[in-house]
Amino acid sequence: MAITAAMPTAKERPRRTRTKRVSALPALKLSKLLPSHIDLRDPLRAVLVCGDCGTWVPITGMQSKVQKLVPHHTGKAGVADAIHCRSSNRRIEFDMTIPEWRQALTDAATEASSRQATTVLAKVFSPQTDRTLRARAERTPAGRLADWDAVQVQVGEADTARKELPDGERPADGPEVPQEPEHLERHNQRQAELGRYTRDGHPAEGAPAQPECAHCGTTELNFVRAAAAGWRQVLRRTHCGRCAGRFPAWMRTQF
Repeated sequence: MAITAAMPTAKERPRRTRTKRVSALPALKLSKLLPSHIDLRDPLRAVLVCGDCGTWVPITGMQSKVQKLVPHHTGKAGVADAIHCRSSNRRIEFDMTIPEWRQALTDAATEASSRQATTVLAKVFSPQTDRTLRARAERTPAGRLADWDAVQVQVGEADTARKELPDGERPADGPEVPQEPEHLERHNQRQAELGRYTRDGHPAEGAPAQPECAHCGTTELNFVRAAAAGWRQVLRRTHCGRCAGRFPAWMRTQF
């Protein structure tokens, strides 16, 4: 029966590793690394973040001709497997001085602190949508009266024909109109979203008791009084008359 050996775990290595081995990988230039990934506060104990395994690794040979990363594992000591990092013994090229590193670190901190969140701009209406909304806003009460005059005769004839029928009957070719909502829960939920009442006259569950302005927070007794006071819908949000006046007329719609 074959016995497989367990994988050893990574161990702490001495801070100053004495070895003549040098990695065949190209040298790491300090100017190519992030200033926050380098620590040169104590030149004799300089450390940086290894680009391969992402761990802080000491730099050895600070007083010799060749500076390089000490041999290290890819995982945490005593926890992860002892897998040798390929950047062990990799040469470090000091192409920047300690004052230059401190200045780069300060500049990076200043830039990060001055960043601000990008302002989200409203989506621009397409030309076709803009023309439609403007035409709808330009329709005056006189135009609506003209539309009503055009169909008033047909409406009068339909009312007269309906009055001639006995109660409870309908025309033979007419559609059957439901007397109750098909799905009562969906009906009540929809009424609640519209801020209205259920069919029994009570406020729908979850319906707002009072309309509230989305901009200033002003409330009104009910939607009827709000509409009479000039409240309008702007981009599907309720605004009081004062706040709605901040928007062009073609963007304001009635409840």
